[in-house]
Amino acid sequence: MKRYSIVFDNKCAVCNTGVKALMSIGVMDLDQGIELDQYHSNSLACNVDPDRACDEMAVINNESLEVSYGYDGYVKLLDVRHKKISKLLSKNLVKLFINPFYLFLASNRRVIAPIQPSSTTCSPKLKKPYRIAFLTLAALIAGVITYLKGSLLSRYELFNFLTGWKLITITGFGWLFTAILYQKSNKWDYWGHLAMIALMAIFIQIIGLLGFLFFPNVIWIIGSMILSDLLMIWMHYRRIKILGANQKQTLIWWLILHLTAIGIMFFHLKVAS
Repeated sequence: MKRYSIVFDNKCAVCNTGVKALMSIGVMDLDQGIELDQYHSNSLACNVDPDRACDEMAVINNESLEVSYGYDGYVKLLDVRHKKISKLLSKNLVKLFINPFYLFLASNRRVIAPIQPSSTTCSPKLKKPYRIAFLTLAALIAGVITYLKGSLLSRYELFNFLTGWKLITITGFGWLFTAILYQKSNKWDYWGHLAMIALMAIFIQIIGLLGFLFFPNVIWIIGSMILSDLLMIWMHYRRIKILGANQKQTLIWWLILHLTAIGIMFFHLKVAS
């Protein structure tokens, strides 16, 4: 009999990836996984708290039926074949450093990789500090890339009124206004989705910047901005559908982003002239 089994959110792409990673390093086998929506039919999972298992993966000792959650569970799994690593990770200082990263991913997984809700889908508890951290991280990454774009675009005559900071105001205020105006009960979920949409757009624009680095041409930057805009529309439509909200919000979001950008851009043009 294998020493441990795990109960994981099988509807979560991030969780499934984590389970596959554990299998790839030999920590667990396929038959050690118990899907969360089927846990009640497995006698090994009799002590599992389904709400907590939704927030953090549950690891069951198959002999004592003792349950560990999240980081502590991963450490016990590693102890089966990687005792030195497990011993290192079990130290309080190491846990203090690494555990927040696990909780960050676990609590934001529904906005990182959204799923269509159903009667068997669990809902992780909102942990506002980790959601705020996700929003902040997205804003910082977007700010840095946007600043670089603005600095590069300012080299061209058509965009010589720009600076990195000016482009941040042009593209950034629309996101801020959208978030402020959306005050429904699921606002934290929506804000998280906005952050992920922005990150995917920035990913496309990073590819454009890399293209510009090797083949300097403004088309790389402008083209990546157009492509990212199309991607954002599709992502916003899909995520609003998952949230069960009215698609008018997609139109409102798009108009706020673009009308705000146009207005601020003309302001900078007027000041520059």
